[in-house]
Amino acid sequence: MPHYTYLIVGGGMTGDAAIHGIREVDRNGSIGLIGAELHPPYNRPPLSKGLWKGDPLESIWPQTDNQGVTCHLGRTAWHLEPQHKRVTDDQGTVYTFDKLLLATGVTPQRLPFGGEEILYFRTLDDYQRLLALMEQGRRFAVIGGGFIGSEVAAALAMNGKKVVMAFPEAGIGSRVFRHRNAPGQAGPENPQRANPERAGRHGRRRGGGTRREAQRRSRPGGWAHGGQRHSCGCVPVHQPPGHIRGGGCGQFS
Repeated sequence: MPHYTYLIVGGGMTGDAAIHGIREVDRNGSIGLIGAELHPPYNRPPLSKGLWKGDPLESIWPQTDNQGVTCHLGRTAWHLEPQHKRVTDDQGTVYTFDKLLLATGVTPQRLPFGGEEILYFRTLDDYQRLLALMEQGRRFAVIGGGFIGSEVAAALAMNGKKVVMAFPEAGIGSRVFRHRNAPGQAGPENPQRANPERAGRHGRRRGGGTRREAQRRSRPGGWAHGGQRHSCGCVPVHQPPGHIRGGGCGQFS
């Protein structure tokens, strides 16, 4: 029965940050980590960014192995007994602890169709699988218009693949950039609509057209309504978006 001064459940970036934070104040306390993946903690942003631009795979590892951590990988915490300070994993191993951090992150909502033909992109294994699929296919569909969806779509396009995006919002990143105005609405994105006379004096650009029109021409995509296709191959799907259950900030108990 392994015992740790600090036991971390979750092998993501939060778990890795906790390890480094612990070592800043306690160089000797034992640390154990339970992670569902077969890999030790790694940086996830490069999976949809730098690795597609030629960064080496070694760049994702944050050097957790030199922090004196015992990693129990390919395991899932199954049962927690806080009153006895025990955790049991899916293989029946029981861990005891002085302090516990739950840093399990989130899991994607799965669609009711497609099975294993749909890749839910979030892990290193997913990146490697998509890399292999890219060598075989020419056309890809990306569901989701957030950061990861748009970055993966851009990565595939950079590698010469034809990509179609589908998402429930009015445009890419709409959940983050909520205050952008749709075409024809007055507001900071459309000052000429709020004051046409002012736009007439100050909104012209060399080569003709208003500043707003020039901005719209320079964008790779653009707005779409009623299911119209963006010029970049993006099709907004007008239905209520799904929900992903997210975890809050971890805290040692």
